[in-house]
Formats: sequence, C-alpha cells, structure tokens
Amino acid sequence: MSGLSGYLRGLCAALLLMPVLATAAIDQAQIERMQLELWRVRADFHMFTVMDGDRQYERQLNQSITSAESQFRSLQSAASSESDVALVDVMMTNWADFLAAARANTIAELGYTESYAAQDVNRLAAVMNNQLASYSAEGSGNYDDLWALAAAMQRMSSEYLALSADPSGGMAVDTGEGRIEFRDTVPAFDRRLAEMRAKYRDDDTATRALDQIASKWGFIRESLVKFYENSVPFLVHRYTQQIVASVNQVAGS
Repeated sequence: MSGLSGYLRGLCAALLLMPVLATAAIDQAQIERMQLELWRVRADFHMFTVMDGDRQYERQLNQSITSAESQFRSLQSAASSESDVALVDVMMTNWADFLAAARANTIAELGYTESYAAQDVNRLAAVMNNQLASYSAEGSGNYDDLWALAAAMQRMSSEYLALSADPSGGMAVDTGEGRIEFRDTVPAFDRRLAEMRAKYRDDDTATRALDQIASKWGFIRESLVKFYENSVPFLVHRYTQQIVASVNQVAGS
C-alpha cells in the first residue's frame, strides 16, 4: 500500500511540473546573450589579426567560438514554440558558415587575414544579430537589460577592432551590413548605463558591478569617439572583457 501511495505522490508531482515545462521558451536574456556571443567572436577574430597572429589571441578566439556554440545549443534547447523554432531554424542557415569563417583567420600562417573570411564574419554576425533583434521573446529572463548592456559594449568593441584590423579603415572588409557609428552608439551607451544605475540602485551586487562598468567605460569612451586620432585596440579589447565579466558576475548562471 505504501508503495502505491508513493507512486501516486510521484505521479502527482510530475503532473504538477508539466505546465511549467510546457511554458519553457526562449527569453530575452537568452536573446541578448546570443547577440553578445556573436559580437565577441567577431571581436576576437579581428583582435587575432591586430595582434599579428599571437597564439594567445588565437586561443581566446577559440574559447569565444566554444562559448558561442554553447549558447546556441542553449537557444536550441529552450526553443518550444513555433516562433522559437523558426528563429533557431533561420539562424541555422548561417550558423555553420559563421563558425567556419571565424576559424579561417590565416594571420598566423600567411601573415595576413584573408578578406573573404573577415567579410563573412562581419556580414554573418550582423545578419544573425538582426534576426535576434527582431524577435519578440515571451519573457524577460534574468537581468536581460544588463545582458543587453554587455552586448552593446561588445558590439562597439567588435566594430572598433574590425576597423583596427583593416589598414584601409574598414573598406577592404566592409559589407555594408551591421555598420555602426560611434558618434551614435557612445552616447546611447551613456544613456543605457545611466538607466541601469538608476534602476538597480537598491541592488547592492548590481550596483557594484555597474560602478565597475562605469569605471572601465570611462577609460575607453574617448578612444571610441576619437578612433581615427589614437587607436588603442588592446585597451578596448581588455576593458570590454572586464565589462562583460562584471555583468556575468551579477547575471550569469
């Protein structure tokens, strides 16, 4: 009798969980994190070129590719609705080509980066980002706005490094898709950061992280605004990593 009672309790518990499982879906935090991963791969691809094939930056690029693959698998696993599945499917049309291009940087072997690989990394990152940006997620997820802040910073960094890697200032690898202007994105980031600091002023952990982000942002802000006067890709890359890490301390799972 006790065995049957235990079985019934287990069955009831399983039935109670079913509605929760059925409502699982891609949320906005996952969308922002996927965008972040795209821009991080792009940034590290170009940083590898900037650093003339230094194997340390090749390892960083490979780590970023691995992280992006993990996030994409999470997106696939979370996809439950028809619109979720459609998003993953449309991204799949570019995903393998994007990873192949990211792995095809020839700087260490040839002393230069093939322009076709740089063009594909730039173009496909922009295409998939647009697919993600136009998607309406069902829920917000955990700290989705902080992940959006990190993704915005990573996108600016990837643009800065793409320009730094190209002696022609972007003309050789520019496909016209996804280009951003620092004169627009820098003040937009200022506003977003101020909004986050106001929103999370009562959250001690988030406040500490945002204070760190504001400090790091202060070091590189003018470098973005005055890109053509004094290019400092190493600093932009380094402080972007630290800004993303600060968000991950609060919002990472």
